[in-house]
Amino acid sequence: MKSPDSFRPLVFLIACLIPGGALQAQDPDAPPPQQVAQNLKQLTLEELADLTVTSAARRGERLSDVAAAVQVIRGEDIRRSGAVSLSEALRLADGVHVAQVYGPGWAISTRGFNISTANKLLVMIDGRTVYSPLFSGVFWDVQDVVLDDIDRIEVIRGPGGTLWGANAVNGVVNIITKSAADTQGGFVEAAVGNETRAIAAGQYGAKTTGGTAYRAYAKFRADDEHVFATGAPGQDDVQFGRSGFRIDSDAAKPVSWTLQGDIYYGTEGLYDRDNTRVSGGNVLGLWTKRWSSQSQLQMRVYYDRTNRRVQRQYRATGDTVDVDADQQMRLGSRHTVVFGGGFRVSHGDDLGDGPGFYFDPQVRTTKLISFFGQDDIALKPERLSLIVGSKVERNDFTGFEVQPNVRLRLTPDLRQTFWAAVSRAVRMPTRFDDDLRVRVPGTTRLLLTGSDNFESENVRSYEAGYRARATEQISFDVATFANNYNDIRSQELPTAAGNPVVLGNTLNTRTSGVEIAATALLTARWQAHASYSYLWEQFSRDPGSRDVSNGVNEANDPSHLWSARTSVDLPRKIELDVLFRYVSALPSPPVQSYGELTVRLGWRPSSRLDLSVVGQNLLHDRHEEFAAGTPRELYERGVYIRSAWRF
Repeated sequence: MKSPDSFRPLVFLIACLIPGGALQAQDPDAPPPQQVAQNLKQLTLEELADLTVTSAARRGERLSDVAAAVQVIRGEDIRRSGAVSLSEALRLADGVHVAQVYGPGWAISTRGFNISTANKLLVMIDGRTVYSPLFSGVFWDVQDVVLDDIDRIEVIRGPGGTLWGANAVNGVVNIITKSAADTQGGFVEAAVGNETRAIAAGQYGAKTTGGTAYRAYAKFRADDEHVFATGAPGQDDVQFGRSGFRIDSDAAKPVSWTLQGDIYYGTEGLYDRDNTRVSGGNVLGLWTKRWSSQSQLQMRVYYDRTNRRVQRQYRATGDTVDVDADQQMRLGSRHTVVFGGGFRVSHGDDLGDGPGFYFDPQVRTTKLISFFGQDDIALKPERLSLIVGSKVERNDFTGFEVQPNVRLRLTPDLRQTFWAAVSRAVRMPTRFDDDLRVRVPGTTRLLLTGSDNFESENVRSYEAGYRARATEQISFDVATFANNYNDIRSQELPTAAGNPVVLGNTLNTRTSGVEIAATALLTARWQAHASYSYLWEQFSRDPGSRDVSNGVNEANDPSHLWSARTSVDLPRKIELDVLFRYVSALPSPPVQSYGELTVRLGWRPSSRLDLSVVGQNLLHDRHEEFAAGTPRELYERGVYIRSAWRF
């Protein structure tokens, strides 16, 4: 495997091969208004800095003013990336380690603790949390949204527990889809390739005479199997179907509402047993009352149902109901306040379906109650702000948890922002921690057991950052962090022969790192973006700990992440997009460092038709990204052709 240095010339070569003078006249076939806002070549760095972010403060604020490590991935960025899934789209996020574990399985985390069941990144779709109450992580295989319906993805690196609660330990990802008013008319998408076998999607949107907008969609995806390191077929092919709807009232009125829902069904191959079957659905309602641009009340309620059957291992049904409300208001001339609360009930029927894996009790219902408040105090208007807040949660496992947050923001001028923060966040226990049982097949003897005494994992985080527009063409963002984690999950060896290993909380972790990103608008038609992230991670044990794993089951992270991407509009309405990414070696289980390249060549003869050919993993015939058991899987070079038509 090549060293990091050997890839650097390739990155610069790609940039140099793109002609700086590749300009073309304005398209006379003007795109619809909602698409104009997403167009790369029409946004200056100042306009990019003015993008609205809602996830960092649960209210709208300018991207350049956010007192956190934040990035916005726009729908246009995703379209031009060549991504075919939400997981692949997150490769555009700076400082986020995205690795494919097996066909439909992904390991995704930021600032450490990445495993196949990563559990310290809170993920939402339109404010609906999609983590599983089973293990606090995300089943990425079923988050198969229509990528063209994504307005933006807001990525917050660092704790978000004060506003979003348990499991927002290392970051928050909020996928925000477009309003139905922005997806009017018809849309048809089709793609075929050697790895992405087929994608077919259809959608239609319209408005009623009263101004209410709606859309309905259906999507099907089929992925080819991968290969094992031995060369044998992985038999992990995927067939997945999804459909849904969204209805939005007139957003210009003081009172507005949204109703949306999805259902899905899929099968996922396994090399040594029958297919895994997944299905489920959700429905979400959102009601908003606005008094002014700085005062509104928002209420959200959703229901989510999941079914998963892994042959000879696991079968489960889960139901979650969540009610959430928040109020934002302006108090005097210096205080911008956000406060609210929520109530969540999760019911799980989890049954081991193999010779030794099960949960006790099989059925469990858990409740989570939360209250939060945050005040953005203008110590010196438009220049210096102090942000203080906290969230208090009551869960059925550990009782009350407090997650405070203090941030300072300094903006000496419109081009610069300095910020610093101290936060606490927790990852509350799950059924994996309390109820999991593993026994010797065919006997009642336990090999491993969860514990009713399992405590919440927690972090104290110290962060600082600086972002600036150095010139009209170049901007950059730097963030640093030092985190202290306590009560990390451990595996306590038995004190007597015949006793099981017990899950405990005797591990502690220290991490620190730096994240650097830069964007350059080289011409009106040529944009480049690059990022680098460094992570240092060290585990230790409490006195008396009987854990000998040293955290290898809780984290397998690269020390270095590099990425560079560029997008350019060539003559004759041709688009060229290149993404290079480098991931350094993983320590345990060991995975070699690798660099990979994605290239997209597109043609847009009009704003309604989009044709492209995409090559993925172009630097190697096959490579490994993550190791989670045996046998290990490799991911092959892929090419696919895509067409999208709007009418």
